[in-house]
Amino acid sequence: MRQKLRFTAVLVVLLIILGTASYREQGKRQKLSFPESLDLVVMAVDGEQVTLREMTFYIAYEEGSMEDAAIIYNPDNTDEYWQLYINHTFLREQAKQTVVDMTIHDTLFYQMATAEKITLSEEEEQYLANDQQDFWSDLTEEQRARLGVDEETIDASMRKMALAQKYQSILAEMEQVDYEDYSIGGTEYEKLLAQHTCELDETTWDRVPFGSITVDH
Repeated sequence: MRQKLRFTAVLVVLLIILGTASYREQGKRQKLSFPESLDLVVMAVDGEQVTLREMTFYIAYEEGSMEDAAIIYNPDNTDEYWQLYINHTFLREQAKQTVVDMTIHDTLFYQMATAEKITLSEEEEQYLANDQQDFWSDLTEEQRARLGVDEETIDASMRKMALAQKYQSILAEMEQVDYEDYSIGGTEYEKLLAQHTCELDETTWDRVPFGSITVDH
């Protein structure tokens, strides 16, 4: 009788463990409803939390870049490009990782620019305003609705990017290296990155439906 009860108890525990694992796995596979999930924290850079809302510009930019390339690759079936498998990974996943890399890069350099009280010149402000207007104008009404953010949110992200790029140029000049050395994948940038703490919530990020937000793939 005791053996039977012990066996039953073990079986119940195993079922609970399997059920919990199955629930977690199902949660990982279930894609986020994008507009409703904008305030989820996706990463932290040196303790500064970054939400999905703050990444919408990079998502829209990278989806747009992928779609432009897909149209050139096969205008009759753009999905073919999105499904390409190169260097042991899908282009779709490479592009999604690029969003993460750009966000981390610009957040780091923006933090440094802010610490040094770097500002944009009048000419740089004008260039930025033109870029902001062009980017927002290129989005259709449907794409804007699917992103779920307003123009001010996109403008703020583009301003951070502009300041990050300016500080990247300043730092490269100070260190007497090329600008590209502090770009993503650059030698100096990799050294800099190693000095900072960047944490990605992979469970949340995996559920972001990249490729199905401003485009349909």
